[in-house]
This record gives sequence, C-alpha cells and structure tokens, in this order.
Amino acid sequence: MLGCSVVGVEAHELQEAWLDRALASAGIDRRSWRPGRGVEENRRTVEAVYAYYGRLFLDHPYLEWAGLAGMIGPAFYAGFRDLGLLPDAVRTTVLAVLGRASRRLTRRAAGDLGFYETTFLTMQKKIFEDLAGMHEAYLAGGVGQIEELYRARIIDAATLEAWRQIDSGRRDAAAAGVADGNRALLFREQHDIIDRFYVRMFGYRRPLGQAFTYLLTLAGAPSVPGAHSYPEQYPLRVDAWLPRIAVSARTPLADGNIAVFTDRWKLIDTDTLPAYLAFLRDHPDQARSVLATPLSQRVTGYRLLARAGQLAAAAFTHWDLELRAAPQPPAPGARSATPLRAAATSIDLTSAPTRESAGFASGTGSRVWMNRGHTPFDVAIALPGGRVYHARAEMAVMLSSAQAGDPDRLTVQLPPADLDTTARLIGEYAAQWGFPATAVEAWRTNSSQRVPSDRHYSTHVFTAEDIGFVRLEFQVSHHVRERDFVVAALFCWQNHAA
Repeated sequence: MLGCSVVGVEAHELQEAWLDRALASAGIDRRSWRPGRGVEENRRTVEAVYAYYGRLFLDHPYLEWAGLAGMIGPAFYAGFRDLGLLPDAVRTTVLAVLGRASRRLTRRAAGDLGFYETTFLTMQKKIFEDLAGMHEAYLAGGVGQIEELYRARIIDAATLEAWRQIDSGRRDAAAAGVADGNRALLFREQHDIIDRFYVRMFGYRRPLGQAFTYLLTLAGAPSVPGAHSYPEQYPLRVDAWLPRIAVSARTPLADGNIAVFTDRWKLIDTDTLPAYLAFLRDHPDQARSVLATPLSQRVTGYRLLARAGQLAAAAFTHWDLELRAAPQPPAPGARSATPLRAAATSIDLTSAPTRESAGFASGTGSRVWMNRGHTPFDVAIALPGGRVYHARAEMAVMLSSAQAGDPDRLTVQLPPADLDTTARLIGEYAAQWGFPATAVEAWRTNSSQRVPSDRHYSTHVFTAEDIGFVRLEFQVSHHVRERDFVVAALFCWQNHAA
C-alpha cells in the first residue's frame, strides 16, 4: 500500500540530497542563509536565488515556474531592501556597539519593519527548499526521479501529475501541459508553502498587520511586462444611489489585500500569470534577455524612492466617475463576491464536478472558501459510497489543472497545530480512511527526533484508499523553525476533459 512507502530517515536524506544539489548549483552556502539576520547579511544569497531560477529557465524553457520566479525577482528584491533599510541600519549599529553576541537584541531592536523583512526572507527560503530540489531531481532523472519523491511521500499526487504534464508537454509543442503543470507548481508555492506567513503578517499586532499588508498591496509593482498591480486590476469602487441615478467611483485604492489568499491568487491567476505567458509567447527573445540580466541591474526602478512620483501621480489621476440609470440599489451584501465569513460549507464530490456545479466564476480556474481573517469554519465533503469527510478548516480551494477546464482537485487546509495534536489527528485519519498506523508512528518518531536545523520547511504525505473515482491524501507541512504543522486533506480526480 502507498501509505507504507519510504518514510523517516530515507525520505529526509533524499530530500536533503536534492536540496544540497540545488544549493550547490545556485552557489549558496546554506550555513550563511539566515533570514533572521535581515536582507543586508543575506544579500548575496537573495540575488543568487533569483539568478538560479533565471538560469533554470534559460537552460530549460519548459521550466516556466522558475522563469516567472526569476522575472518577479526585482519587485520582491526591491521590497526586501526597502523594508530592510531601517532594520538593517539598527542591526549594524547594535552589532558595532555590542558585538555579535548581541544578535538576539538586534532582532528586538529591528522592530515591526524587521518582522516583515525577515518574514519575507523566510518565505523565499521555504520556496527554495521545497521547489528547487524538485527541479534538480527532474533535471537529473526526469519523471522517474519525481516518482521517487512521490514514493518517499515527500510530494502528493497533484504535484507528481504537474511534473508529468510538464514532461509530456515539453515533447509536444501543441500541448498545454507545460503551462498547466507549472501553474500547479505556482499554486503549491502560494497555497502550501507561503500562505501561512502572509496570514501571520496580516494578523500581526492587529490592526497594524492588516494596514501594513494593505499598504504593500497598494505599493506593489509587478516586474512582469504587461502585468498590472492590484489597484490597477482590482480597484476599489465606491457606489452610491441617488433618485434614478447610480454613481460609481473608481478609486486608486485596492479592493483586496495580497496577504489574503483568495485576493492574491485571483491577481496571479487572472493577470500576472497570463501576462507572463503572453510575454514568453510574443517576445521570447526579450524574455530571455530580461532573465539573463543580473538582478542588481533590474532592481533599481522598483525601489520605493524611484517610484514615489509614479505612486503620487496614481493617487491623483486613477479616479473615474460613472453615472447610469439604476432604479434600485443592490441588496445588502450582493456586491461582495467573497463573503467576509464562510458559513458551514458542504462540497459535493459524489460525482466529478463541473465548472458550473462548483461555482467557478467566468474566466477563473478555481474557487476559494475562507474567512478573510482565516477564522476556521466547518466543511463537509460528500464522497462516493455515502462517505463524508468532516473538518474544521481554515480554507478550502477547488482548482482545475487547466484554467478553462473542469475542476480536478480540492484542498482543505486545517489550522496549524503542534506535533502531538497533529499525530493524533493523522492517527484518526489512518483508522478512518485506510492507511497504516505504522506509517503515522514512523513519521511521528522521525519528526519528534528531528533537531531543528537550517531547513525551514518540509512535507510528508499519507495516501488513503481510493474512494470511488476520488484519490484522497493527507499532507503534513512541517514548519520546522516555527515548530508547528499544517494538515491538508487533498482530493483529486480525473475531470471530464481527461
């Protein structure tokens, strides 16, 4: 049974081997990669990461996720440096006065900006730890090496399928597999790996975190040609109703916050990613030229000081007023496509859903159920044979591998928990959903004995028995330094187009 596959030391060693290979290829000394010390001390590493992603794409153009990561590098690196300007100066002063023994004091002295700076740097490291090793494994041994990661329970079936799509798509220029597979990797990055840290920033010292992440949403500038910022793509509109007239004002503000997954993924999936793919298709030579240019030469125009005039101009010019006949205002709450609170949610997987039955909006390839503050809600998944999965979840996302296709996967993410709580839950799932308790025991023993190291992130997958046409897996994401675990129930199936 798949649940009995390689676990523990063997899986850890396999994961470490591919990560070490990625670090060597990127020219990174993992001992010097310390996000908690700020951007200045990690500057060489940050630049090396984005250069590595760019080289992956230049050498292997079907690795489109890596190309996108390299292309957005200037925007994020500019943000790192702007956020770190004051905290890094404080750290330098404290170290100069008190010496390196005072590093703990430097973290406190860096203050709130230091928290955001080091959180973003940690997110960058977690992405590399998860996805760079996969890329090295594929380049070394193709899908066969990715299947070894799957057998070791490091990745789930949807990630394995993503690499199979990339592998088959690169051999058929007419196929959409390359783009679809890379989009699945992008979803893994945004949902599985780093969303937890956006949530942490959003909830930091309320309402400071909400205000700060909203300012980031307003100030963000995409470094992908043709892509739009959040306020440009989804501006906040203010509506008012007068007798017989509706007044709608578009503002330069944003109708969303990038720290909220449903808002962030909407921008990525409907604007940033399509713009990137169009740029690759229509301007391939220019795309290669951009990614071949060192990050240090591309970052200047994205620094906040360089864009101050542009931001100020947008604040005064990005207004629009529209008048139209409207006999009645909309019912209260009708305007918002995403409710502020998710009520108890039932999702029907007794048969393969269609876009219409899943409630996908036009032009989108996903649907998200969540509360904007990540307050948990009850979810019930009806499955073939009368079985039902119940959970108290933070978020559920239904996704189609092909953006215009029918959905073929559902992820239900639970709140973070400690090791004991997580082990008890996975043990209950083993009994209920049909995978060996010995696999849970081996995982728990390995996790409890693991000494926190410079690795920040890893995953382990337990595979249940199939339920009709639905494959069910449970993924545990281990946030090592934070000493907590996030469980996600993963449902996938073949859609009607397959």
